[in-house]
Amino acid sequence: MKNKTEVCLIEDDMIQVFLTKKFLGKIERVGKVTDFQNGKVAYDALKQRADAGEPMPDIIFLDLNMPVWDGWEFYDAFLKLPENGSVVVYILTSSLDHSDISKAEELGLRERYYSKPLSLAQLKSIIEG
Repeated sequence: MKNKTEVCLIEDDMIQVFLTKKFLGKIERVGKVTDFQNGKVAYDALKQRADAGEPMPDIIFLDLNMPVWDGWEFYDAFLKLPENGSVVVYILTSSLDHSDISKAEELGLRERYYSKPLSLAQLKSIIEG
């Protein structure tokens, strides 16, 4: 079992990226952290990794409201990538839209739907299980 967790942040708000990375840096079990400004850039990078046979991140924190591709567009495309089954996706959003919550429920993501910002304690709980 590997002891470091790779985390991917898909978030367009640079303040949220900064804060989340700062908190993740305080969690000993976290190794590599990558971030992407929108779903399309993230998908392209992860597809390239999949095509090259490189490992996927362990956890993705996915914002819903982003330019280019929103979180749902990313998620729909991501599900088609090989090797996605080992990745745990968490929705991390400011959206209180009932349609987003309903869609998360339909996709089995309701238990992994969090409002921004996450506290250090919440992140530790997610990462350390």
